[in-house]
Amino acid sequence: MSVAVLLAYDGTDFHGYQRQTLAREPTVQGTLEGAIQRTCGQPVATAAAGRTDAGVHARGQVVTFTPPSGNRLDPAAWQRALNARLPASMAIRAACAVADGVHARLSATAREYRYRLLVAGVRDPFRERFAQRVPRPLDVAAMQAACEHLRGEHDFAAFGQSPWNVPGQPKHPTVRHLYRAEVRPHGDEIWCDFAANAFLTGMVRRLMGVLLLVGAGKLTPPEVAAIRAARRPDHPGPAAPACGLCLMQVTYPAGTLCWPAETSDGVSDHDYL
Repeated sequence: MSVAVLLAYDGTDFHGYQRQTLAREPTVQGTLEGAIQRTCGQPVATAAAGRTDAGVHARGQVVTFTPPSGNRLDPAAWQRALNARLPASMAIRAACAVADGVHARLSATAREYRYRLLVAGVRDPFRERFAQRVPRPLDVAAMQAACEHLRGEHDFAAFGQSPWNVPGQPKHPTVRHLYRAEVRPHGDEIWCDFAANAFLTGMVRRLMGVLLLVGAGKLTPPEVAAIRAARRPDHPGPAAPACGLCLMQVTYPAGTLCWPAETSDGVSDHDYL
């Protein structure tokens, strides 16, 4: 039996998702696989829907793994066992059995990220681990207009690179279908939502870099279109800080994952703060 888990984590103190043998800082994957090994007594490899960068959070990361043969834990027991072994910054929100061949990354059809901006002149210790604070109001209408030039299937080489590139090897395509790019006010915050079939490494943070310049009146929406079309990474708009970014959810074909209702926390991902 293979298992899928719905994983949430505060990425502040992790050196990204992907396991790194020589890294001194903990990674999400390394921490999770350590908990799995302590549960079943053997090393178990995992696959995740997305490799979040250092400092990036997740509300709806999906991870699949196949326990050793002879393991008798059902998905609910896996959830309890792993949550007992994971640090406070990580939690298994749900777990379910999946058919052979289901892979967290390869089986996914879409990913959705949210970037949160806190508009405040004074820092907020209770929110700044999960939002980027901007001291002055931004032109949300202009940012939304710029999103019109980002939605659709485009080459997003200006905003990132394929995570599968290997030095000395041909580069992987950087065309992605960004079917949602939306900026909207939410109280004293601005929520920027992005959904695509897949994302390039650093793509959302680089998109936010140019949108922040638009909001501050330093770039126009047509200039964002020109940046995208030029496909060059050396443009205005450095990557926005990781703290504001969260992987909200991953989409799969109907019936692929069936999270038990009783193991979910009942909070809507779209309304999550």
